Amino acid sequence: MKKIRLNRKLFAIHSWLGLFNGVWLLILGITGSLFVFTKELDQWINKDILNVKAGERRLPVDSLYKIVRAKYPTAMGTNIVRFPVEKTDCISFKIYMSDGSRSMLHWYDTYHVDLNPYTGSVLRECDYSRIGDSFLFWSSSLHWNLQLSSVGMLIITIAGILLFINIITGIIIYRKYFLKALIFRAPMKWRNWRTGTSGLHRYIGVWSMLFNILIFYSGLQMTWNAFDAESYKKPEPLDYNTTQYASIDKMMADVQKIYPGFEPQYFYIPFSKIIIRGSNLGYASEMGRIPGTPSIVPLSSSHVDFDINTGALMNVEDANKELRKKNIWQKFNYIAYSFHAGTFLGGFSRILYVLVGLAPAFLSLSGFGLWIRRKKKLR
Repeated sequence: MKKIRLNRKLFAIHSWLGLFNGVWLLILGITGSLFVFTKELDQWINKDILNVKAGERRLPVDSLYKIVRAKYPTAMGTNIVRFPVEKTDCISFKIYMSDGSRSMLHWYDTYHVDLNPYTGSVLRECDYSRIGDSFLFWSSSLHWNLQLSSVGMLIITIAGILLFINIITGIIIYRKYFLKALIFRAPMKWRNWRTGTSGLHRYIGVWSMLFNILIFYSGLQMTWNAFDAESYKKPEPLDYNTTQYASIDKMMADVQKIYPGFEPQYFYIPFSKIIIRGSNLGYASEMGRIPGTPSIVPLSSSHVDFDINTGALMNVEDANKELRKKNIWQKFNYIAYSFHAGTFLGGFSRILYVLVGLAPAFLSLSGFGLWIRRKKKLR
């Protein structure tokens, strides 16, 4: 009798948590599914804007970043997030704006600028907080913090913890069907909507569980500092760099000498000296993938850092060597972001994540419906 009562309580907790999680999981599932294909979708939707007429020669990156810097003179820095590969490709920059008055947890506003690499003309400007500028960029910010800055990040972190509790209670409740569902031996009954939904709930729950644990654990890694009091302290005032910058083109060429065939994902260029927790982050950094790196390693794990004023080499990190130095748990945490971004199996895993990312919302709604049905039956 006690066991039955315990199961009922667990079922109630699982159902209420499922309903609560269902709202934000639907948001995060849709925005996360969009996020893994943001570049491709943006290029396809806005091809008339972003595809340029091929010219004889592209402008140096130095000239292009100076255009961006002139447009946003008070920015803390910019990131090159799209490098032109084909002759008709544009070049894209992500801009980080801050007056230094907000906490370190979320102390900048984000903008996106696309330039014609042949002429330097501005093709598009987007504010990540404005849905009318770009739904894709707006939704990526919604995914990160619900467009509520540090408050939204805290909500997402707490909700992630509740999701883990929801998964654990689900495992306990459906422990008898767990192995059967994994080997497709659990019976599916289609007598009515309740039996059909119940079967689907079990199968989708079991098969999406592993992926969702990986997705939300890696997400918690990125938002866990929402519980750190240090994250709510204001950073030291920005000290804008007025010294002549070293050549970005030369830095990129140096990276290719260090790692031939290096595939850049980002190149961060600071406009100011940024001091966070005593560390000066005012250096240029090219992040990307060294040829031969397993796809399970996040695409931007390898990086080469330079002194922004002199161009002197400051630091080199080879993700392959770093991975070999770590124990199993450290290795898992090092590669965890690839599970969140869905890049651990290349293009296949990104497609898989679109489906898996929407599964929790279905589980939350179907599970709550089954609980309501069960309550009525017990009366």
